[in-house]
Amino acid sequence: MKENINIAVNHDVLVWAREALALNRTNATEKTGISAKRLSQLEEGEKQPTLDELKELSKAYKRTIATLLLTEPPKEKPLPTDRRTIESKDIGFFHEKTILAIRKARALVVSLVELKQDAGIAIPKFQYKALIQDDARSIANKLRKELNLDEIRQFENINYALEAYIEKVESIGVAVFQLRLTQDQLRGFSMVDEVVPIIGIKGGGEQATAKIFTLFHELGHILLNDGGLCDLSEKTNQQIEKWCNAFAAEMLIPTSELLQMNRVIEQKSIGEKIWAKKDLIELGNHFHVGPLAVLRSLLEKNLTTPAFYNDRHQAWNKPSFGRSKIHEGRNSAKETIKEKGKTYVSLAFSAFDQNRIDLKDLSDFLGVKLSYISTTRQLLNT
Repeated sequence: MKENINIAVNHDVLVWAREALALNRTNATEKTGISAKRLSQLEEGEKQPTLDELKELSKAYKRTIATLLLTEPPKEKPLPTDRRTIESKDIGFFHEKTILAIRKARALVVSLVELKQDAGIAIPKFQYKALIQDDARSIANKLRKELNLDEIRQFENINYALEAYIEKVESIGVAVFQLRLTQDQLRGFSMVDEVVPIIGIKGGGEQATAKIFTLFHELGHILLNDGGLCDLSEKTNQQIEKWCNAFAAEMLIPTSELLQMNRVIEQKSIGEKIWAKKDLIELGNHFHVGPLAVLRSLLEKNLTTPAFYNDRHQAWNKPSFGRSKIHEGRNSAKETIKEKGKTYVSLAFSAFDQNRIDLKDLSDFLGVKLSYISTTRQLLNT
């Protein structure tokens, strides 16, 4: 007969582990199969968990058993500010998958720093800053010239363009990861409380043009030294979100260039403010953005009407609009390169090739099984 061994734990650690994942006791009971009464006894220190219960708690809270055995709850950095809105109203809660994505981003940047330091590579310090009182477009124009974003215009393949934009942002001391933000209507997030600022972009089926805009919206947050979790809502009442939207728009769709486009000149000359979708798509392809982003810039220049923009926004901003039309099966090698970025993955392989880490370490850094390492290297080099 199997003996149930009770394990001595600090009940405060159990409470911390549950609350850190935004779970209430009912949620925890459903996930672990531990009764509400028993869970209450464990969290109030009246009883000690069995080894089996500890395993269930570890699985449900996404923490190692070693973490649950700590003598005191560890101090963790708080979540970034919630900047999501519904009809201009703050939301104020997160799904556990969102919390796990943020936790993963923090762990990845620690690994990135470790890989760079081990390779003797200097970690560039992000040295740019702006104030909310500054003109977002002026700041954007100055930075886009410094980063020479115009050279990326030659990329017709939008995925290659996305990679190039990410490399530009990484070159100034920002870590960029594409994560599965499947809940909470998040498009991205930024964190400024790490050694290296972090930008998280919604991965998965998100269209590349949307990722590019999110990348620069979040860069705006880092410039302002005020990170957050964002849905990039046009109806936000938060001044910082409006500033970051304006910054991203000017980074990607500079006013001077937009007004010189032939189609824009033609529409303006006849006073036409209603735009055909194909024209907006064509302009968007030039600037590596979606048609709605172009239309928003045109609205700012009084080249379309608020009514037309709102109508198109309602039609095109539905969940199905703008998503990638390509649905692929799970590809661990491809996903790890997209998620962590080529810089991170290349550093991991370099450390392995120079015998600074072993095969198991490489697997851990990449987050893929040993059997996928060869495929990951091949894909990285294509």
